[in-house]
Amino acid sequence: MIPIKPALSTRPLRQVDHEAAAHLVSQQMFRAPYSQRLDLQRFEREVTSPDPPTVHSVRWQRHLQIGAWRAGELVGFIDLAAGLDSDSHSVPDYQPIGLIRFLVLPERQDLVNEVSALLFERAGQFWKAAGVGYVKAFHISTGYPTFQAGSGVLPGDWDDHVRVLTTEGFRFQSRHYCLRRRLDTPIEESVPSADLSVAFRGTRADRTYEVYFRRTEWVGRARSRVVIPEFDDDGDPFATLTHIEVERHWRRQNIGRWLLRRVINDATTQGMPEIVIHVSHDYGAALNLFAEHGFEELDYRGYTLDQTLSE
Repeated sequence: MIPIKPALSTRPLRQVDHEAAAHLVSQQMFRAPYSQRLDLQRFEREVTSPDPPTVHSVRWQRHLQIGAWRAGELVGFIDLAAGLDSDSHSVPDYQPIGLIRFLVLPERQDLVNEVSALLFERAGQFWKAAGVGYVKAFHISTGYPTFQAGSGVLPGDWDDHVRVLTTEGFRFQSRHYCLRRRLDTPIEESVPSADLSVAFRGTRADRTYEVYFRRTEWVGRARSRVVIPEFDDDGDPFATLTHIEVERHWRRQNIGRWLLRRVINDATTQGMPEIVIHVSHDYGAALNLFAEHGFEELDYRGYTLDQTLSE
């Protein structure tokens, strides 16, 4: 008797699928450094809710999570959205971009191509219905807060994902490094000018530093977060630097150095063992600044990809 190969099928996730999807997504994302496990409650908050949280600002319009099944088992998953990421806030709302927030491919190599083809067929239908002509995959502002401390870029060693996305016509847009600095004792910190002051916003767990000249002129900003793993007994808390910038005409005056040292010292006094940064390769000056302060590059590359859809 000739065995019958179980058929593959795809459909949007239902409420009853969430637990299986949370497990599948969690298995995949936990392979990347500084990611946390995703239980059902977090999955529904970060993935399927109408306005899911992100570390960076995003304006959502539509969401769709598609699963791929084989013999009743969930073997693939794609999280799709339409809206405006942190790089496209100036675009009018009626010109949304397409977004791939996450993608899970089967562990079985003989299923990868077929599953990915079905998932991207459904993705194309979703983007067409949303009026999308341009798509970004794994943009740093749309990632899950528990995935790479919220950076959400595509790990370069996820070979099947890279191959599938490039086969589907996606191009590499940006490359990211993951940098780490061990924390033990505070470092020397001095204010570049007596006329500069820093104001704090938020909480100790999510703090924004705003620098002003004579308390009125905005000069620069930094933001750091504390990540405390909730479901991993072996995971240590750590700090992340999610943003640092200095107004253009205030650069080269050691203000970025002061801001960075303030963030490092705050994390140190909070007892964090290390501070982590995901930074684009485009920011050469920032990379030099981080290197000067003892940040080391991990054996890691992350990528954001994009694609212009054909008519």
